[in-house]
Amino acid sequence: MSTRRDAALALLQRLGLDPATVEAGSLTDDALRALLDGPDAAAAAEALGEIGGAAVAQALVPVEITTTGALRKALRRALFRLEQRGIPVPERAPAPPPVRPLDLDVEGFVSAFDGRGDRLIWLTRSQPGGGTLVLDAIVHEPDGLSEVRLVEMSRRDVRRTRERLQEGTGLRLVPADWRALDALVVEAHHRAGAPDRQRDYLRLRPRLTSEPPHAPAELRSSRVTSPDDDEQAALLASGTELLSEPELRTWWPSREAADPILDEMRTVRDSPLVLGHAQTEERLRAVLARATATLFPAATTIRRLEGTAYVLAETGRVPAARRALAAAAALRARPDAADEVPLLAALVQQSIGAFFATEEAHRQDERRDSLVLTPGEALTAPGSSRPGRTPG
Repeated sequence: MSTRRDAALALLQRLGLDPATVEAGSLTDDALRALLDGPDAAAAAEALGEIGGAAVAQALVPVEITTTGALRKALRRALFRLEQRGIPVPERAPAPPPVRPLDLDVEGFVSAFDGRGDRLIWLTRSQPGGGTLVLDAIVHEPDGLSEVRLVEMSRRDVRRTRERLQEGTGLRLVPADWRALDALVVEAHHRAGAPDRQRDYLRLRPRLTSEPPHAPAELRSSRVTSPDDDEQAALLASGTELLSEPELRTWWPSREAADPILDEMRTVRDSPLVLGHAQTEERLRAVLARATATLFPAATTIRRLEGTAYVLAETGRVPAARRALAAAAALRARPDAADEVPLLAALVQQSIGAFFATEEAHRQDERRDSLVLTPGEALTAPGSSRPGRTPG
Protein backbone atom coordinates (compact mmCIF):
# COMPACT_ATOMS: atom_id res chain seq x y z
CA MET A 1 0.00 0.00 0.00
CA SER A 2 1.44 3.39 -1.03
CA THR A 3 2.22 6.19 1.35
CA ARG A 4 -0.17 8.54 -0.56
CA ARG A 5 -3.03 6.05 -0.25
CA ASP A 6 -2.31 5.52 3.45
CA ALA A 7 -2.41 9.28 4.05
CA ALA A 8 -5.69 9.57 2.12
CA LEU A 9 -7.32 6.77 4.11
CA ALA A 10 -6.17 8.31 7.41
CA LEU A 11 -7.55 11.72 6.43
CA LEU A 12 -10.95 10.38 5.44
CA GLN A 13 -11.19 8.38 8.64
CA ARG A 14 -10.27 11.49 10.65
CA LEU A 15 -13.04 13.37 8.83
CA GLY A 16 -15.54 10.69 9.84
CA LEU A 17 -15.85 8.86 6.50
CA ASP A 18 -15.62 5.12 6.00
CA PRO A 19 -13.04 4.58 3.20
CA ALA A 20 -14.88 1.43 2.16
CA THR A 21 -17.98 3.52 1.50
CA VAL A 22 -15.96 5.87 -0.68
CA GLU A 23 -14.38 3.01 -2.63
CA ALA A 24 -17.74 1.38 -3.11
CA GLY A 25 -19.17 4.56 -4.58
CA SER A 26 -21.93 4.95 -2.01
CA LEU A 27 -20.84 8.40 -0.81
CA THR A 28 -24.00 10.48 -0.57
CA ASP A 29 -24.33 13.96 -2.06
CA ASP A 30 -24.87 15.44 1.40
CA ALA A 31 -21.73 13.75 2.76
CA LEU A 32 -19.71 14.98 -0.24
CA ARG A 33 -21.04 18.54 0.15
CA ALA A 34 -20.20 18.55 3.86
CA LEU A 35 -16.71 17.27 3.08
CA LEU A 36 -15.98 19.93 0.46
CA ASP A 37 -17.48 22.74 2.55
CA GLY A 38 -15.25 22.03 5.53
CA PRO A 39 -11.88 23.50 6.54
CA ASP A 40 -10.00 20.50 5.04
CA ALA A 41 -11.84 20.63 1.72
CA ALA A 42 -8.77 20.79 -0.55
CA ALA A 43 -7.01 17.90 1.23
CA ALA A 44 -10.23 15.88 1.25
CA ALA A 45 -10.65 16.37 -2.51
CA GLU A 46 -7.17 15.03 -3.17
CA ALA A 47 -7.83 12.09 -0.82
CA LEU A 48 -10.92 11.23 -2.87
CA GLY A 49 -8.71 11.16 -5.94
CA GLU A 50 -6.51 8.54 -4.28
CA ILE A 51 -9.18 6.06 -3.28
CA GLY A 52 -12.38 7.01 -5.14
CA GLY A 53 -13.92 5.18 -8.04
CA ALA A 54 -16.14 6.00 -11.00
CA ALA A 55 -18.95 7.26 -8.77
CA VAL A 56 -16.60 9.72 -7.06
CA ALA A 57 -15.33 10.94 -10.46
CA GLN A 58 -18.93 11.41 -11.59
CA ALA A 59 -19.70 13.45 -8.44
CA LEU A 60 -16.56 15.63 -8.53
CA VAL A 61 -16.83 16.87 -12.14
CA PRO A 62 -19.84 19.24 -11.70
CA VAL A 63 -18.36 20.52 -8.43
CA GLU A 64 -15.04 21.34 -10.11
CA ILE A 65 -16.79 23.25 -12.91
CA THR A 66 -18.65 25.56 -10.53
CA THR A 67 -15.94 26.03 -7.89
CA THR A 68 -13.18 28.64 -7.81
CA GLY A 69 -9.90 29.22 -6.02
CA ALA A 70 -7.76 26.67 -4.19
CA LEU A 71 -10.53 24.08 -3.95
CA ARG A 72 -10.96 24.04 -7.72
CA LYS A 73 -7.25 23.41 -8.18
CA ALA A 74 -7.44 20.53 -5.66
CA LEU A 75 -10.43 19.04 -7.47
CA ARG A 76 -8.58 19.21 -10.78
CA ARG A 77 -5.63 17.39 -9.25
CA ALA A 78 -8.05 14.79 -7.82
CA LEU A 79 -9.68 14.19 -11.20
CA PHE A 80 -6.28 13.95 -12.86
CA ARG A 81 -5.21 11.37 -10.25
CA LEU A 82 -8.38 9.38 -10.89
CA GLU A 83 -7.57 9.33 -14.61
CA GLN A 84 -4.02 8.19 -13.81
CA ARG A 85 -5.49 5.32 -11.83
CA GLY A 86 -7.59 4.28 -14.82
CA ILE A 87 -10.89 5.59 -13.46
CA PRO A 88 -13.10 6.99 -16.26
CA VAL A 89 -13.71 10.71 -15.71
CA PRO A 90 -16.69 12.32 -17.48
CA GLU A 91 -15.76 14.95 -20.06
CA ARG A 92 -15.82 18.39 -18.51
CA ALA A 93 -17.58 21.02 -20.61
CA PRO A 94 -15.93 24.41 -20.21
CA ALA A 95 -17.77 26.65 -17.78
CA PRO A 96 -19.47 29.54 -19.56
CA PRO A 97 -17.83 32.86 -18.82
CA PRO A 98 -19.68 34.90 -16.22
CA VAL A 99 -22.14 37.20 -17.93
CA ARG A 100 -21.92 40.77 -16.76
CA PRO A 101 -25.06 42.64 -17.76
CA LEU A 102 -24.15 45.29 -20.30
CA ASP A 103 -26.14 47.93 -18.46
CA LEU A 104 -24.17 47.65 -15.21
CA ASP A 105 -21.31 49.56 -16.82
CA VAL A 106 -23.38 52.51 -18.07
CA GLU A 107 -23.22 55.87 -16.31
CA GLY A 108 -25.02 59.13 -17.02
CA PHE A 109 -24.09 62.81 -16.76
CA VAL A 110 -26.12 65.93 -17.55
CA SER A 111 -25.69 69.70 -17.64
CA ALA A 112 -28.13 72.50 -16.94
CA PHE A 113 -29.93 74.24 -19.81
CA ASP A 114 -28.19 77.24 -21.34
CA GLY A 115 -29.84 80.37 -22.70
CA ARG A 116 -30.45 78.78 -26.10
CA GLY A 117 -32.33 75.89 -24.52
CA ASP A 118 -29.54 73.32 -25.00
CA ARG A 119 -28.21 70.88 -22.47
CA LEU A 120 -25.48 68.27 -22.73
CA ILE A 121 -26.10 64.61 -21.89
CA TRP A 122 -23.37 62.01 -21.63
CA LEU A 123 -23.89 58.27 -21.44
CA THR A 124 -20.66 56.35 -20.80
CA ARG A 125 -19.95 52.63 -20.81
CA SER A 126 -16.75 50.87 -19.77
CA GLN A 127 -15.26 48.59 -22.41
CA PRO A 128 -14.25 45.03 -21.42
CA GLY A 129 -10.74 45.51 -22.82
CA GLY A 130 -10.28 48.97 -21.36
CA GLY A 131 -11.41 52.40 -22.47
CA THR A 132 -14.81 54.04 -22.28
CA LEU A 133 -17.51 54.60 -24.85
CA VAL A 134 -18.90 58.12 -24.51
CA LEU A 135 -22.18 59.09 -26.13
CA ASP A 136 -22.31 62.88 -26.33
CA ALA A 137 -25.79 64.29 -27.04
CA ILE A 138 -26.98 67.90 -27.25
CA VAL A 139 -30.69 68.06 -26.48
CA HIS A 140 -32.66 71.22 -27.19
CA GLU A 141 -35.87 72.16 -25.47
CA PRO A 142 -38.29 72.13 -27.29
CA ASP A 143 -36.77 71.11 -30.65
CA GLY A 144 -35.29 67.77 -29.60
CA LEU A 145 -31.98 66.14 -30.43
CA SER A 146 -29.56 68.59 -32.05
CA GLU A 147 -26.45 66.45 -32.23
CA VAL A 148 -25.22 63.05 -31.07
CA ARG A 149 -21.93 61.21 -31.46
CA LEU A 150 -20.23 58.15 -29.98
CA VAL A 151 -16.50 58.19 -29.29
CA GLU A 152 -14.07 56.03 -27.34
CA MET A 153 -11.94 57.68 -24.66
CA SER A 154 -9.84 56.63 -21.69
CA ARG A 155 -11.26 57.11 -18.21
CA ARG A 156 -8.67 59.80 -17.67
CA ASP A 157 -9.74 61.65 -20.82
CA VAL A 158 -13.39 61.48 -19.74
CA ARG A 159 -12.49 63.10 -16.42
CA ARG A 160 -10.24 65.72 -18.03
CA THR A 161 -12.87 66.63 -20.61
CA ARG A 162 -15.42 67.24 -17.86
CA GLU A 163 -12.90 69.41 -16.01
CA ARG A 164 -12.07 71.41 -19.15
CA LEU A 165 -15.74 72.00 -19.88
CA GLN A 166 -16.26 73.42 -16.41
CA GLU A 167 -13.09 75.52 -16.39
CA GLY A 168 -13.48 76.85 -19.93
CA THR A 169 -17.23 77.36 -20.22
CA GLY A 170 -18.60 76.94 -16.70
CA LEU A 171 -20.57 73.92 -17.94
CA ARG A 172 -20.99 71.40 -15.13
CA LEU A 173 -21.79 67.79 -15.88
CA VAL A 174 -23.31 66.06 -12.87
CA PRO A 175 -24.09 62.34 -12.43
CA ALA A 176 -27.66 61.25 -13.06
CA ASP A 177 -29.59 58.01 -13.48
CA TRP A 178 -28.50 56.86 -16.92
CA ARG A 179 -31.88 55.23 -17.62
CA ALA A 180 -33.67 58.55 -17.05
CA LEU A 181 -31.18 60.30 -19.34
CA ASP A 182 -31.50 57.57 -21.97
CA ALA A 183 -35.28 58.09 -21.93
CA LEU A 184 -34.82 61.84 -22.44
CA VAL A 185 -32.49 61.30 -25.41
CA VAL A 186 -34.87 58.76 -26.97
CA GLU A 187 -37.69 61.28 -26.56
CA ALA A 188 -35.52 64.04 -28.07
CA HIS A 189 -34.68 61.75 -31.01
CA HIS A 190 -38.37 61.32 -31.80
CA ARG A 191 -39.14 65.03 -31.32
CA ALA A 192 -36.44 65.92 -33.83
CA GLY A 193 -38.49 64.19 -36.53
CA ALA A 194 -36.54 62.07 -39.00
CA PRO A 195 -32.97 62.71 -37.86
CA ASP A 196 -30.04 62.34 -40.22
CA ARG A 197 -27.14 60.02 -39.41
CA GLN A 198 -25.47 62.66 -37.24
CA ARG A 199 -28.60 62.83 -35.04
CA ASP A 200 -29.69 59.19 -35.02
CA TYR A 201 -29.49 58.09 -31.39
CA LEU A 202 -31.42 54.87 -31.99
CA ARG A 203 -28.66 53.72 -34.36
CA LEU A 204 -26.03 54.14 -31.63
CA ARG A 205 -28.09 53.08 -28.60
CA PRO A 206 -27.54 49.28 -28.94
CA ARG A 207 -23.85 49.80 -28.21
CA LEU A 208 -24.82 51.07 -24.76
CA THR A 209 -27.85 49.07 -23.71
CA SER A 210 -30.36 46.46 -24.80
CA GLU A 211 -33.00 47.52 -22.25
CA PRO A 212 -36.26 49.00 -23.50
CA PRO A 213 -36.26 52.74 -22.80
CA HIS A 214 -38.17 54.04 -19.80
CA ALA A 215 -40.95 56.61 -20.08
CA PRO A 216 -39.39 60.10 -20.29
CA ALA A 217 -39.64 62.27 -17.19
CA GLU A 218 -37.66 65.33 -16.12
CA LEU A 219 -34.96 64.74 -13.53
CA ARG A 220 -35.69 65.40 -9.88
CA SER A 221 -33.01 65.47 -7.19
CA SER A 222 -33.59 63.55 -3.96
CA ARG A 223 -31.90 66.45 -2.13
CA VAL A 224 -34.93 68.70 -2.71
CA THR A 225 -38.13 68.42 -0.72
CA SER A 226 -41.47 69.84 -1.79
CA PRO A 227 -42.28 73.19 -0.12
CA ASP A 228 -45.50 74.00 1.69
CA ASP A 229 -47.63 76.93 0.52
CA ASP A 230 -45.82 79.54 2.61
CA GLU A 231 -42.41 78.32 1.49
CA GLN A 232 -43.58 78.26 -2.13
CA ALA A 233 -44.60 81.92 -1.95
CA ALA A 234 -41.30 82.96 -0.35
CA LEU A 235 -39.23 80.95 -2.84
CA LEU A 236 -41.14 82.43 -5.75
CA ALA A 237 -40.71 86.00 -4.47
CA SER A 238 -36.96 85.52 -4.06
CA GLY A 239 -36.57 83.94 -7.49
CA THR A 240 -34.53 86.85 -8.87
CA GLU A 241 -31.64 85.65 -6.69
CA LEU A 242 -31.19 82.90 -9.27
CA LEU A 243 -29.79 85.48 -11.68
CA SER A 244 -26.50 85.32 -9.77
CA GLU A 245 -26.09 81.61 -10.55
CA PRO A 246 -23.72 80.85 -13.47
CA GLU A 247 -26.26 78.51 -15.07
CA LEU A 248 -28.77 81.35 -15.55
CA ARG A 249 -26.39 84.05 -16.74
CA THR A 250 -27.04 83.06 -20.35
CA TRP A 251 -30.82 82.97 -20.07
CA TRP A 252 -31.21 86.45 -21.57
CA PRO A 253 -33.30 86.65 -24.75
CA SER A 254 -31.32 86.96 -27.97
CA ARG A 255 -31.27 90.29 -29.78
CA GLU A 256 -33.23 88.74 -32.64
CA ALA A 257 -35.98 87.64 -30.27
CA ALA A 258 -35.99 90.99 -28.47
CA ASP A 259 -36.14 93.22 -31.57
CA PRO A 260 -39.96 93.10 -32.02
CA ILE A 261 -40.36 94.01 -28.35
CA LEU A 262 -37.93 96.90 -28.63
CA ASP A 263 -39.79 98.16 -31.69
CA GLU A 264 -43.13 98.02 -29.89
CA MET A 265 -41.72 99.86 -26.88
CA ARG A 266 -40.23 102.58 -29.12
CA THR A 267 -43.65 102.99 -30.75
CA VAL A 268 -45.28 103.49 -27.35
CA ARG A 269 -42.55 105.83 -26.14
CA ASP A 270 -42.48 107.94 -29.31
CA SER A 271 -46.24 107.94 -29.92
CA PRO A 272 -47.61 111.24 -31.27
CA LEU A 273 -50.57 110.82 -28.95
CA VAL A 274 -50.29 112.96 -25.87
CA LEU A 275 -50.22 110.44 -23.06
CA GLY A 276 -49.60 111.06 -19.41
CA HIS A 277 -46.63 109.43 -17.73
CA ALA A 278 -48.86 106.89 -15.96
CA GLN A 279 -50.54 105.86 -19.22
CA THR A 280 -47.21 105.45 -20.99
CA GLU A 281 -45.87 103.34 -18.14
CA GLU A 282 -48.98 101.19 -18.20
CA ARG A 283 -48.63 100.55 -21.94
CA LEU A 284 -44.94 99.68 -21.53
CA ARG A 285 -45.78 97.24 -18.74
CA ALA A 286 -48.35 95.58 -21.01
CA VAL A 287 -45.70 95.20 -23.71
CA LEU A 288 -43.31 93.58 -21.20
CA ALA A 289 -46.02 91.23 -19.95
CA ARG A 290 -46.73 90.00 -23.47
CA ALA A 291 -43.01 89.77 -24.12
CA THR A 292 -42.47 87.57 -21.07
CA ALA A 293 -45.13 85.11 -22.24
CA THR A 294 -43.62 85.11 -25.73
CA LEU A 295 -39.98 84.73 -24.70
CA PHE A 296 -40.68 82.17 -21.95
CA PRO A 297 -43.50 79.86 -23.14
CA ALA A 298 -44.80 77.80 -20.25
CA ALA A 299 -44.15 74.19 -21.30
CA THR A 300 -40.62 74.89 -22.53
CA THR A 301 -39.66 77.09 -19.59
CA ILE A 302 -41.01 74.65 -16.98
CA ARG A 303 -38.82 71.91 -18.36
CA ARG A 304 -35.75 74.13 -18.56
CA LEU A 305 -36.26 75.27 -14.97
CA GLU A 306 -36.73 71.72 -13.68
CA GLY A 307 -33.71 70.39 -15.55
CA THR A 308 -31.55 73.24 -14.27
CA ALA A 309 -32.87 72.75 -10.73
CA TYR A 310 -31.52 69.19 -10.80
CA VAL A 311 -27.99 70.42 -11.55
CA LEU A 312 -28.23 73.15 -8.92
CA ALA A 313 -29.29 70.63 -6.28
CA GLU A 314 -26.68 68.04 -7.22
CA THR A 315 -23.94 70.65 -6.95
CA GLY A 316 -24.93 71.60 -3.42
CA ARG A 317 -27.11 74.65 -4.20
CA VAL A 318 -30.37 73.34 -2.82
CA PRO A 319 -31.94 76.78 -2.03
CA ALA A 320 -31.34 77.87 -5.62
CA ALA A 321 -32.80 74.60 -6.88
CA ARG A 322 -35.93 75.14 -4.78
CA ARG A 323 -36.35 78.66 -6.20
CA ALA A 324 -36.14 77.28 -9.74
CA LEU A 325 -38.72 74.61 -8.93
CA ALA A 326 -40.98 77.20 -7.31
CA ALA A 327 -40.88 79.28 -10.50
CA ALA A 328 -41.69 76.16 -12.54
CA ALA A 329 -44.60 75.28 -10.25
CA ALA A 330 -46.04 78.79 -10.47
CA LEU A 331 -45.84 78.71 -14.25
CA ARG A 332 -47.46 75.28 -14.35
CA ALA A 333 -50.33 76.53 -12.18
CA ARG A 334 -50.86 79.63 -14.36
CA PRO A 335 -49.30 79.10 -17.80
CA ASP A 336 -50.61 82.45 -19.09
CA ALA A 337 -49.09 84.49 -16.23
CA ALA A 338 -45.38 84.26 -16.96
CA ASP A 339 -44.98 87.96 -16.16
CA GLU A 340 -46.11 87.23 -12.58
CA VAL A 341 -43.11 84.95 -12.03
CA PRO A 342 -40.50 87.37 -10.62
CA LEU A 343 -37.55 85.48 -12.11
CA LEU A 344 -38.95 85.60 -15.65
CA ALA A 345 -40.16 89.20 -15.35
CA ALA A 346 -36.68 90.25 -14.19
CA LEU A 347 -35.00 88.42 -17.05
CA VAL A 348 -37.13 90.28 -19.59
CA GLN A 349 -36.97 93.71 -17.94
CA GLN A 350 -33.22 93.61 -17.39
CA SER A 351 -32.45 92.32 -20.87
CA ILE A 352 -34.69 94.89 -22.59
CA GLY A 353 -33.17 97.63 -20.43
CA ALA A 354 -29.68 96.44 -21.37
CA PHE A 355 -30.53 96.49 -25.09
CA PHE A 356 -31.86 100.04 -24.84
CA ALA A 357 -28.81 101.15 -22.85
CA THR A 358 -26.51 99.67 -25.49
CA GLU A 359 -28.42 101.47 -28.23
CA GLU A 360 -28.20 104.78 -26.39
CA ALA A 361 -24.49 104.39 -25.75
CA HIS A 362 -23.92 103.58 -29.40
CA ARG A 363 -25.97 106.58 -30.51
CA GLN A 364 -23.98 108.88 -28.23
CA ASP A 365 -20.71 107.48 -29.55
CA GLU A 366 -21.82 108.17 -33.10
CA ARG A 367 -22.86 111.75 -32.26
CA ARG A 368 -19.61 112.35 -30.41
CA ASP A 369 -17.66 111.43 -33.51
CA SER A 370 -19.82 113.57 -35.77
CA LEU A 371 -18.73 117.09 -36.87
CA VAL A 372 -22.32 118.19 -37.28
CA LEU A 373 -24.23 119.04 -34.09
CA THR A 374 -27.88 119.61 -33.65
CA PRO A 375 -28.82 123.07 -32.27
CA GLY A 376 -29.58 121.50 -28.88
CA GLU A 377 -26.21 119.69 -28.84
CA ALA A 378 -24.40 122.86 -29.89
CA LEU A 379 -25.88 124.78 -26.95
CA THR A 380 -24.87 122.09 -24.46
CA ALA A 381 -21.47 121.24 -25.94
CA PRO A 382 -18.39 122.17 -23.84
CA GLY A 383 -17.23 125.74 -24.56
CA SER A 384 -20.53 126.87 -25.99
CA SER A 385 -22.53 129.76 -24.47
CA ARG A 386 -26.02 131.06 -24.94
CA PRO A 387 -26.20 134.39 -26.78
CA GLY A 388 -26.69 137.17 -24.23
CA ARG A 389 -29.43 139.77 -24.37
CA THR A 390 -28.36 142.93 -26.18
CA PRO A 391 -28.39 145.81 -23.73
CA GLY A 392 -31.15 148.25 -24.48
